[in-house]
Amino acid sequence: MGKKSRRKKVGANKPFRPIVPHVARPFEGLDAEADLVAMREIIPAATLKAMTTEEYGSVDFYFATLLPDAAPAIVREDGVILVGMQTRSSTRDAAHDLGVALVAAIDRKKKIDEGAAEYGVVRVDVRDAGPRINDMLASTQKMEIQNDLGFWVADGQKDDEIASVIEQTSNELIPSKAVSGVENTYWHDMGKHFVRWIRLEDEDQLFTALARLQAAGELTLGQGDRFIGAFRACGISIPVFEFPGEVDPDTLTEPVQELEQKLSAALENKDPMNEDERRARAGLVSRQVSI
Repeated sequence: MGKKSRRKKVGANKPFRPIVPHVARPFEGLDAEADLVAMREIIPAATLKAMTTEEYGSVDFYFATLLPDAAPAIVREDGVILVGMQTRSSTRDAAHDLGVALVAAIDRKKKIDEGAAEYGVVRVDVRDAGPRINDMLASTQKMEIQNDLGFWVADGQKDDEIASVIEQTSNELIPSKAVSGVENTYWHDMGKHFVRWIRLEDEDQLFTALARLQAAGELTLGQGDRFIGAFRACGISIPVFEFPGEVDPDTLTEPVQELEQKLSAALENKDPMNEDERRARAGLVSRQVSI
């Protein structure tokens, strides 16, 4: 066989996979966008209940931050479907990946009900064709931060081995809490204490407003903290504040609310930026990273 013939034969039986286009802001337009970004990027243990549209069976399921072995989905022994936000493989569109995983999990659940499959991890190649999660959702509830990964299994289903894995993995999680009374703001203990503040505004407008506050010395939560910059995740910006010592997240509600008011006013400010504000903005933009 000549080289040309061999080249034709190699990979001839591989299934065709359409290219998944890059989507910079995959969850845009969803009511749960900020929660899904938080679960994918900054919260170690959380769940969010949702339901699919009638087209996809009106199925109740849960988004979950992390599943066993970073799997894309599982069907628990009580029949509950969990779709993982933090997985080992991904394409350039996170919403596509979640849709493919959910379709596979729903199919597994049907087969289980028919006695043709077993409970457990659902393996799927996220490069396969499938709907985006945005087109599958009929409703979502609010994210619930969990203290551990006990949601991996149904109540009463833990055996000693599974309990040991859950305990060991849970002990490695970064302590995280939502700041009460405000939206999309999270406290983390990483040796040092940090606050991450998910913002949904247009990035250019947000950075201009942040720069105005920084130039005025008002970009602070008033507890000796330091604004250390912002990073971009799933197309939205997340400002970060670092504290010099320990800070109780229950004391942060009022400072965040006050900063929110200042930021809102800065977003409404249409005056030309002065030199200090332009310098501050250039520094913010240069330090931003995408994850």
